[in-house]
Amino acid sequence: MPPGPLLLLVLLLAATATSQTKKNLTIGYLTAVKGDIRDRQGLIASGAIKMAVDQVNSDDNLLPNVTLVMQWNDTRGDTVLSTKVLTDLMCEGVYAIFGPEGSCYVEAIVAQSRNIPMISYKCSDYRASSVPTFARTEPPDTQVTKSVLALLKYYEWRKFCIIWEDDWSSVARSLNKEANEVNMTVTARREVLSSNKCCMDKLPCCTNNFWYNIISETKNLTRIYVFLGQAKTLVDMMQAMQAVGLFNGDYIVIYADLLTYSPREAYKYIWRYESVSKTTLSCEKGDFQRARSLLVVVPSPPTKSYESFSEKVRLYNSEPPFNFPTPHVFTVSHEWSKFITVTAANLYDSVLLYARALDKLLRDEPFLNDTIIHNVASNGTRIIETIIQNRTYTSVTGATIKLDANGDSEGNFSVVAVMKKDFSLQFDGDHNFTCDYYMVPVGQFQQGDMLPEYKLNSPSLQPLWVSGRKPEDEPSCGFNNELCAKDDSQGSIIVAGVLGLLLFCSSVLTLSIYRKWKIEQEIEGLLWKVDPAELLSYSGNDIIASPSKTSLVSATSLESRCGGQIFAATSQYRGVVVRIKELKFSKKKDVTRDTMKEMRRLREIRHDNINSFVGALVEPMRILIITDYCAKGSLYDIVENEDIKLDKMFIASLVNDLIKGMLYLHASAAICHGNLKSSNCVVTSRWVLQITDFGLHELRQCAENGSIGEHQYYHNMLWKAPEILRDPHAPVEGTFKADVYAFAIIMHEIIGRRGPFGACGFDEPSQIIKMVKQEPGLGEAPFRPNLEQLRDCEAGEDYVLSVIQDCWAEQPEQRPDFRTIRSRLKTMREGKHKNIMDQMMDMMEKYANNLEDLVNQRTLEVYEEKRKTEDLLHRMLPAPVAARLTRGFGIEPESFDLVTIYFSDIVGFTQMSAESTPLQVVNFLNDLYTLFDKIIKGYDVYKVETIGDAYMVVSGLPIRNGDSHVGEIASMSLDLLAAVKNYRIAHRPNDTLKLRIGIHTGPVVAGVVGLTMPRYCLFGDTVNTASRMESNGLPLKIHISPQCRDALLKIGGYTVEERGLVSMKGKGEVLTYWLTGASDKAIQRRDVDLDELPPLFCRPRRSPKLMGDRRHSSVPRGNSIDKGVPDFPGPLRRVVREARSLDPFPDKRLEKLSSTKRSYHSLQENNMHSLCNGPNGERAMGNGALVCDPLLDNKRWHSLEDMPLENVQIKKIITRSSIRSWIFGIFQANSFRNSDASMCKATCNYTDLQAEKESIV
Repeated sequence: MPPGPLLLLVLLLAATATSQTKKNLTIGYLTAVKGDIRDRQGLIASGAIKMAVDQVNSDDNLLPNVTLVMQWNDTRGDTVLSTKVLTDLMCEGVYAIFGPEGSCYVEAIVAQSRNIPMISYKCSDYRASSVPTFARTEPPDTQVTKSVLALLKYYEWRKFCIIWEDDWSSVARSLNKEANEVNMTVTARREVLSSNKCCMDKLPCCTNNFWYNIISETKNLTRIYVFLGQAKTLVDMMQAMQAVGLFNGDYIVIYADLLTYSPREAYKYIWRYESVSKTTLSCEKGDFQRARSLLVVVPSPPTKSYESFSEKVRLYNSEPPFNFPTPHVFTVSHEWSKFITVTAANLYDSVLLYARALDKLLRDEPFLNDTIIHNVASNGTRIIETIIQNRTYTSVTGATIKLDANGDSEGNFSVVAVMKKDFSLQFDGDHNFTCDYYMVPVGQFQQGDMLPEYKLNSPSLQPLWVSGRKPEDEPSCGFNNELCAKDDSQGSIIVAGVLGLLLFCSSVLTLSIYRKWKIEQEIEGLLWKVDPAELLSYSGNDIIASPSKTSLVSATSLESRCGGQIFAATSQYRGVVVRIKELKFSKKKDVTRDTMKEMRRLREIRHDNINSFVGALVEPMRILIITDYCAKGSLYDIVENEDIKLDKMFIASLVNDLIKGMLYLHASAAICHGNLKSSNCVVTSRWVLQITDFGLHELRQCAENGSIGEHQYYHNMLWKAPEILRDPHAPVEGTFKADVYAFAIIMHEIIGRRGPFGACGFDEPSQIIKMVKQEPGLGEAPFRPNLEQLRDCEAGEDYVLSVIQDCWAEQPEQRPDFRTIRSRLKTMREGKHKNIMDQMMDMMEKYANNLEDLVNQRTLEVYEEKRKTEDLLHRMLPAPVAARLTRGFGIEPESFDLVTIYFSDIVGFTQMSAESTPLQVVNFLNDLYTLFDKIIKGYDVYKVETIGDAYMVVSGLPIRNGDSHVGEIASMSLDLLAAVKNYRIAHRPNDTLKLRIGIHTGPVVAGVVGLTMPRYCLFGDTVNTASRMESNGLPLKIHISPQCRDALLKIGGYTVEERGLVSMKGKGEVLTYWLTGASDKAIQRRDVDLDELPPLFCRPRRSPKLMGDRRHSSVPRGNSIDKGVPDFPGPLRRVVREARSLDPFPDKRLEKLSSTKRSYHSLQENNMHSLCNGPNGERAMGNGALVCDPLLDNKRWHSLEDMPLENVQIKKIITRSSIRSWIFGIFQANSFRNSDASMCKATCNYTDLQAEKESIV
């Protein structure tokens, strides 16, 4: 016999033998027999699955080649135990899972990982609907919302209110969302805790008053209530509605119940169990009226034939493998037999759905053997899709159930309402409950496309409305009478209006006369009032603001933990710069007579160390407080600025000014400051400290502080005395002793320069305030700043620390007054024969030299920023294009005859993004594209863009590379593919990254598009074709076009395979190829230094104090536009101008800058350090020679006093007078706005300035 027919005969005999034997398929059953889960059904419904399995195995027309074998486990309703049991079953080779009860989302995900179908018979977790291998025969909680909306639509109720318990939040969200989709309006929403939680925790929601409040809040917003929660909570709510009197026919309640309707438990919608079981009376009239205002949406009850099914389930429950015992009470009579819930029907239906779907798939196979049966049964996704395709199925309950697109049963719901029907309930003992009316089904829903259709079971089963007609969803005039016209024709209204108008006119006339007389009486007392027209550069909210000066040459720091730097508004008032502080109010604020008198008194206060009160501008919703402007900012700013060195003399001068100011306030003016802190101590241009923001406590307390944040709120309290913090009724104006405490904190702040409390061990001000408020125990010291940290500081002598310690004593009466403080600190100024002006001259000489170093560093920072800008430009555009743009040339579009374009994306990226957090997706893409960028750096390619998971690269432009472009892209693609195969996703380590690559070779046109965000873009059909190659490719393969294949064969070294004809959009049938490998002749990746790809931006070095959390000030700032760098004459000013350009170091300027001499001969000769010092301090000239002029050390001194004085004393200083002239010019101009001409004038008038200096001192 020929070998061909013999082989065919053997195969037929094998197939016949295989078909005569059945393959065992093991299915898993997860139930809850024991445990804490509510309404567990293991003891009731388990027999249904054994019954279904036996029916499938005995049916010759259903799965004739398969025998179902069941294994079951008790999960106790615990997710962890359920997951463990599920994984054990998976390891044993189960083909399907039925269950579990309760939560099933985690188990569904685990089953999906092995492509095992899971059909749940009792799980309402809506999250599981998104799992493709999951279906369920019990509808999720959210499915009942469609029936509720269908009921509302049937009775034309378009507006309703939702009240739900917290366990029903997902159902409430679904109802609200679907109501919006069908143009219904939810007029009110209220969420309440479940009654179990309320009463167990003894919360207010367990009382009757709670529901009275809820109903009172919502009764004027709705007529239709939809309640989602427990039945006993429904009874409480309806009793409250009845007590309020809402059941008069105008209101209706719709309740959604997820438990199947049972006649024996229908009383629960109207009465509590304990109320029914304790009475022998029939239902009262009030109960009946309450029931007539209720409609209940419940799962439909089973048909009468369901009882025979129940009998079989009871029998199977008592047989192996379950062997559940039947209690004796259930065997006495049929009436007392155990009730089989609809869950058993759901379990039975789930097995038959699986069997029918598997049978259909097996019948579609041409022939069957164990391997084919195994493969088909192992494809859970395909089985679930087959179940969903059938759309509907007939349940054992007799109902036709519809499945949605997610495989969720949409359920079969009915409406229950009160009807006349004799009913009697017998409870334990002698209690009997009878009623002529009872809750019975009156209608049911038929599934539709969008919403189900509601139909009455009989035309006679219309609800028994209280008023004889159905309630409306809105009153005839609307909830606020907005739909009814107002009757303005009443004569009494006209008469009252006329009389009111006459009374108003007479009152206005009387008040005008009185006001005119009052103004004449108090005209001399209104000197404090400011006319808005006199405030120049100020109009309404348009306030000119200037930031705080961080130093004389540094830019303003706008960073702080509490947001941007607070600006002080300034303006010109009668030719003088003044500071404006705005007090805003939530409503109109009238200035009282006492406040006016206080303003007049403040205006009369004049002292060198008190910031003068100029006046106030009163507006309806705010008051502008106008005071003198101090150019140096606040003491807080000076202390926080590392560039300003505070020596002992400086500290003594500032402290002395503060003491003299407080002495005047306490002694002469008899005013408590109440808010003394370093930010309320301002410094004039002549370094005189003045105290500000005192008085007007009533206005300041009523003013709104705005959104300053918790951190800044507590930070402002760091200077408050502990007795003020502890007393909620402390005087607003403060106390004299509280000012002494604040003075001690300021002293610690000035000397330590580490903030009000220094390094106290607490980072947050709120923690510090809590420790200060805490009263010390017996023998304990109060919480204060650590004085030991000040002993190594300048001015940290023992007598100073002793004064500070006494000033912040815990008992206010133990604190000294300012007169005693001045006496005890008199030693600080002993031996200081020079006045402060002479000291300032010495200090400013060194400060001028320090400014040069600071300017030098700022210029280097500008150069660094320029380098970063160019780096960013090179990353956005190709290097040749960026170079032409920086030189000012335009980029014309250019045509390229032949380039190769690479496209790739990640298969399954959308699903992974949906299952991951946004942060995980961003981190994943960053890690992946960083890997890609490192690889492509070794090839002659240009990365065009990345959008989401799409990655586009091109070779052959803007610099043409002959025929190498296709080899560069091909080798790069193979490298990327190899790297991806070994790549592991950080948050999904078990998933494999599937990269899909497409390559095409052809002509393109390229050019720069856009001005705000210029991009180098490619145009032409080649880009579209490359994208089509990628989209029609396969994961982990490189899909190339015929043109690309021809180019690869031309250069050689690459292996390609024919894929076949592929239908592409816009291209028709195209013969494409796979790129599978490369030989040694292929283009290899070049070795590159990966360190050449640093991060774009690195944080520059800044002062930790200027960048710290405490950098937040509300003190006066100037409105001048002073430069951070003074207007020095000569080369420095030119260099500063150049630093503002795009390139701060042009080649010619660098040579000129490096060859400029710097010495002490004159500040006008040069004010810049050399940028290229030799190892011994020599300076490189432009010709390469080293110059050894007497130069300052090229080190940035952090303070003025750190400047080595011995360097200054070696040479005779010739320019002392010119420096002093320059400094006095600064004082006279109140800023650094002097020009060259003003500097020369200041030098010529040196004698006059010297006299002025003496007068100042």
